[in-house]
Amino acid sequence: MKRLSTFLAPLLVIAPITADGGELLGFYPSSREAQLAAEAVLQETPAPEKARRWLARLTEEPHVAGTAQEKKVADYVRERLVEMGLETEVVSYDVFLNYPKSVSARLIEPEEEELSLREDFIDSDKDSAARGMFPAFHGYAASGRAGGQVVYVNYGTPADFEQLDKMGISPEGHIVLARYGKVFRGLKVREAEKRGAVGVLIYSDPADDGYMRGDVYPDGPMRPPSAIQRGSVQYLSVQPGDPSTPGYPALAGAKRLSRAEMENVPRIPSLPLSYGEAEKILRRLGGPGAPDGWQGGLPFAYHVGPGGAAVELEVEMEEGLRPIYNVFARIPGREDPDQLVILGNHRDAWTHGAVDPNSGTAAWLETARGLAAAIEAGWQPRRTILLASWDAEEYGLVGSVEWGEDRAADLAANAVAYVNLDSAVTGPDLGVSGTPSLLELVRTTAGDVSEPMKGGSLLDAWEKRLATNWAEKEPIDLAAPEAAFEPRLAALGSGSDYTVFLDHLGVPSVSFGFSGPYGVYHSVYDNFRWMEKFGDPQFVYHAAAARFLGLLAMRLAGSEVVPFRFSPYASALERELDELERSVIRKNRMAALENKEVVTIDLAPVREALVAFGAAGERLDGAIDRAVEGQAAGGVEDLNRALIQIERAFLSSDGLPARPWFRHLLYAPGLTTGYGAWPFPELAEAVERRDQQLADRGVERLTGVLTEATRRIEAAAALAAD
Repeated sequence: MKRLSTFLAPLLVIAPITADGGELLGFYPSSREAQLAAEAVLQETPAPEKARRWLARLTEEPHVAGTAQEKKVADYVRERLVEMGLETEVVSYDVFLNYPKSVSARLIEPEEEELSLREDFIDSDKDSAARGMFPAFHGYAASGRAGGQVVYVNYGTPADFEQLDKMGISPEGHIVLARYGKVFRGLKVREAEKRGAVGVLIYSDPADDGYMRGDVYPDGPMRPPSAIQRGSVQYLSVQPGDPSTPGYPALAGAKRLSRAEMENVPRIPSLPLSYGEAEKILRRLGGPGAPDGWQGGLPFAYHVGPGGAAVELEVEMEEGLRPIYNVFARIPGREDPDQLVILGNHRDAWTHGAVDPNSGTAAWLETARGLAAAIEAGWQPRRTILLASWDAEEYGLVGSVEWGEDRAADLAANAVAYVNLDSAVTGPDLGVSGTPSLLELVRTTAGDVSEPMKGGSLLDAWEKRLATNWAEKEPIDLAAPEAAFEPRLAALGSGSDYTVFLDHLGVPSVSFGFSGPYGVYHSVYDNFRWMEKFGDPQFVYHAAAARFLGLLAMRLAGSEVVPFRFSPYASALERELDELERSVIRKNRMAALENKEVVTIDLAPVREALVAFGAAGERLDGAIDRAVEGQAAGGVEDLNRALIQIERAFLSSDGLPARPWFRHLLYAPGLTTGYGAWPFPELAEAVERRDQQLADRGVERLTGVLTEATRRIEAAAALAAD
């Protein structure tokens, strides 16, 4: 415990502290004592002050993917891993990226005024001087010059554009002004382009992350008037990765699409704006008043236009192939070295990136240090642990997607699980999303990590918050009002590096982070001062994230039997199927009121398949528990191979309609949301499009993959029982 007293504040406790903690899923009784001793070494290693130093160094300057500054950060991370005694590798790809050569936005009616594309300097924040910063731009935005009257479209969702249609207003030939939120920014541009807009401006409204949510920076954590949200406008839910090599890796000699041939990037120019600059447009807009729900936080009534304000955009991008660098550290497995447990975080940032992503990088480095200490103390995993530091995530998950496509065959055969850490810390509230088969592993592991400020464990705090949300928001079934709370992992959509692993390759995945008030996302103020002042002043949540990540890795890689449980999977799917049915009813009611076609979905075959899936899952869970307690004298190699392949049963060879790269039929990002998940995505799309043929096909395909998964589960249960 000397290391603990050296690095950690006295208030921190790292021993297992709840009744739920200490359960080592998949470990033989004879292995548990040694495993817990090795875990104690990992738990005592992460130090708040060390994480603070990592973050200060990682965020010294902006480091956009493909730039010399980002290469410096890649080298820094690799050098630290080498110093820890870990085996490292750098894998580079040449990918299509763009940077702003010349960008401008001007108000041209009722008078001319240049709109600023840079943030204000703040005396107390040296990093706000923006040395080495590009002016605000959108990754993968199209070059072009566009001008016209402005039309305000609220969040720019399909429903918002439909509302404009009902008002008799078309965006065709106009500049669209949308606020950030609800859906991924690239889908706002896509929808505007489909409807004939000539350009797009996207701003952050103070109602969403500015002064209506709290004090603004530098006095508080929320977005000040000049802060600009940068980001990619790739059509993320259509296909992520390098748009010049869709569906295949960006290797030397690969066929490259021209910009005109790319199908997942815009054809019209777009730029981000601060709400301080957007106010100059919105205040002048004429036309009808904003519909219910469209009023933002600026101190005047919003109008939708057109009329009253016209804007001209000029966007000239420098485009071409740039090298990116994925940095890996490998901890070889003892018995099953081909099997991989992957821990991922991306390094690249639009600005200094103290939250996104380098809070995760700092915690990830502390996890690496903890794993190195456990190895030095004599621990070795059964399976290989691969620590992955991704590049070019911000443009569209590019580094992880290219590597996943490059190593697809090996990962399909051998990847056990992927654990993702992106923006690790903006506050104290743990949130976890993931594949339901990992729920019990997440719970038991969270029970063994101390909550650094509130007392108890991470599990205590996480489940209390989930239970409160459930009690306040979960629809009450009047036929069973006594229904009890059950913890669940949030569904994974997209927007971070787990996407290729779950949606394309069928690898069970989990992503987590600690959240709090955070309004400086993708702005120049997402820097070290913000983190030190508001996000995690004592850096204790960085250390907690490192412990949680490290324990998940040690348990996934060290257990004799892979620690999946399938009863929670069936329970999660039942709840999500109920919600889909509610959604069908709601949307059909609205369609009937508007004299539109309704979609009827016969979910009986799916429910029948789900009952069989759940029963088989319970049998498998019980068989695994008995095999583990009996120490499975016959060996577990075949069982583990079978368990790894169960999630792959949910993949379809031809993928989802019009986006075949997304192959998982249970979970995918929403076609019209980008970030947010659509459980049962084919059926969700059928409801969205009111497509009866797609609904019927979706039921058939969903029933098929559930039946195949049940078959694989039953085969695994037989192996566990032998």
